[in-house]
Amino acid sequence: MKPPYYDSDLIQTLQLSGEYIGRSNQPEQRADWVLFLIDEIKSLLPEDEYVTLLNQLNSKVAALNDETSG
Repeated sequence: MKPPYYDSDLIQTLQLSGEYIGRSNQPEQRADWVLFLIDEIKSLLPEDEYVTLLNQLNSKVAALNDETSG
């Protein structure tokens, strides 16, 4: 997946986070780490923007799931 725009610092930070989460030796905690990141974003957004973000994530995750199962 390509980032929506180029921000080298953000891309590097998220890539490192993704690698850390993906290589964790505790796979049962991977979703919790992703949810931790989402929760960190929540504190910075107005409620309506957070709801929009969750709806977008839900749609995109569902589409990814459809791609892998279909």
